[in-house]
Amino acid sequence: MALTNLASVSDSVRERIMREGGCHEIEYQQLEDSDALRRAATEVICNMALSEKFRERYRPEKDSGDTPPDRLKAVFVFCSDESYHIRLAALGAMAYLTSDTEICKGVVNIGSFIEVVKELILVEDPGLRHRLFVMLQNLIASDKAVAEKIINTEIFECLLALMHTPNQAPAMKAALDNCMKAAKYWGLIQKNPGDMVYEVDPSVGQN
Repeated sequence: MALTNLASVSDSVRERIMREGGCHEIEYQQLEDSDALRRAATEVICNMALSEKFRERYRPEKDSGDTPPDRLKAVFVFCSDESYHIRLAALGAMAYLTSDTEICKGVVNIGSFIEVVKELILVEDPGLRHRLFVMLQNLIASDKAVAEKIINTEIFECLLALMHTPNQAPAMKAALDNCMKAAKYWGLIQKNPGDMVYEVDPSVGQN
């Protein structure tokens, strides 16, 4: 809990945690059997993901064909964990991690990507859904090839259906709109170039 709070303070504190070798310990604890330890570790990763230097650890290796590293796959797998709080923290981490284009290329190459997202998109919990929409917004905006891997699946059909859901919360509606704008930018659904630079709301990953 203390490390979770420290990791939310500032980049200088997050860099200190990295220099002291905290990353390896955090990632190790994420694989423990205890739900409490896994939750705490995932929440720390969520807060650490605010740091660009930390996000670099989750990029695919060069010349790997955008193969996602194991630590990225681990965070993504926790998005479908049975524990609500672990899912919430993992999706918050993914929302931050996908602000990096190279990471986005790895995410869509995770074997369970489509299956997990299709499962999550049907969950009506606003906290989970908002984080998921921000992650998808970032993925579609990051790269045309990444966007194609989403738009050519049932995921995008679900997003289109959700666009017409009444009384959407403003933050979720904005993320959905950004998904459509990005798809249009790449010329994948309708030609309408637009600005694709999105700022992730700092509150997205808060637990």
